[in-house]
Amino acid sequence: MDTINENIATDYITAHYKEINNEIRQLSNHKNFAGILQAVVNFLKSQLTNGQIQKIGERIKVMGWLHKRGNDYVRFIIENLFVRSFDSMKKSCTPPQWEDLYRKFPLDLKKVYAAQKAMAYR
Repeated sequence: MDTINENIATDYITAHYKEINNEIRQLSNHKNFAGILQAVVNFLKSQLTNGQIQKIGERIKVMGWLHKRGNDYVRFIIENLFVRSFDSMKKSCTPPQWEDLYRKFPLDLKKVYAAQKAMAYR
């Protein structure tokens, strides 16, 4: 299977994040994949703030799928923009909410998050 580049990843994100399609299309027209991931992060934070935590786990699985199959650039942006947003999400949750949400994260993203946390403590 070929790896997924940012154009294919954008199509996949657009299909799974219909609520922010217009923003994704605008950013895609400017070849701004990092901006697309930031829009996803902002959307998920908004869902968290609005108490829609149950939906976030499924949305994060989409990013895990892309990370697992993405090319180096897609993986880099997901790791350095999307995964880094987890601490912010954690702060917005109660401990039981975070535990429930974290349980739903794909293993690959959990590993990246754990490695980032370990680096931060050095």
